Amino acid sequence: MTDNNFKNKMIIYAKSLNPLFLLKNANKLINPRRSLTVYFTKVKKVVRHNEKVSTLYFDLKIPSYPGQFVMLYLPGYEEIPLSLSSPNSVTVKAVGETTQALVEAHEGLSIGLRGAFGNPFSPSDKALIIAGGIGIAPMRYLYEFLKRCGAEVRMIYGEKSKDGLIWLSEFEELTITTEDGTAGIKGTVLEAVKKEDLSKYSRIYACGGWEMLKALYKFLKKADVLRKAEFSLERYMRCGIGVCGSCVIEDGLRVCTDGPVFPATVIGNI
Repeated sequence: MTDNNFKNKMIIYAKSLNPLFLLKNANKLINPRRSLTVYFTKVKKVVRHNEKVSTLYFDLKIPSYPGQFVMLYLPGYEEIPLSLSSPNSVTVKAVGETTQALVEAHEGLSIGLRGAFGNPFSPSDKALIIAGGIGIAPMRYLYEFLKRCGAEVRMIYGEKSKDGLIWLSEFEELTITTEDGTAGIKGTVLEAVKKEDLSKYSRIYACGGWEMLKALYKFLKKADVLRKAEFSLERYMRCGIGVCGSCVIEDGLRVCTDGPVFPATVIGNI
């Protein structure tokens, strides 16, 4: 696919996701305003992937791009940030009281949503997507977005064990890693990344645990391809709009507004 064909398809699809579509420097999707929209909706469908992970589908689509997040409120629990796994879903892993309640949610449950917030991933026509653990959630949205735009996409997806892997049938070019060796390559995603010709990709995307991102940062920097990479960071947030300061990292950057997607070159200062 030519660059112009990819760009034209990307613009058409991006506009369908968010009517307030804006493109910066010809290749960067941006959030055109700080969304203060509040949605009150119901859970339309729940997919229970395993004991700890569920995907909740809403009965509406949130104007958004891959990499953005929403603040979700479940009555009786605290409001929490969750990455969108599609325009109308979030994928949740049980790590606390609120997330456990969401994993066990049922159809028809009433929830509140604010967003979408944050900076999304940049589009590219030849992409390598690297996901670790629940980091697969925003990467599923990104994968679908890029494929709809006609991009060539390869996925590397790692988990501790095969029991934690989800959505395997949805990805065409997929390499799996598990730390215990129960599926795919034994080890972390870095073992699979080392086997790739990184020079052929126009963009490298990563989302996962902090230790995974640090290891990828060091490897990509040594391979002299760090400039191609974008990392999605996870931090505790209260407001989602850059006011409370709970997600501030080094250099005063706020994950909710300056991220959650950052150029990988920024990670070295964190």
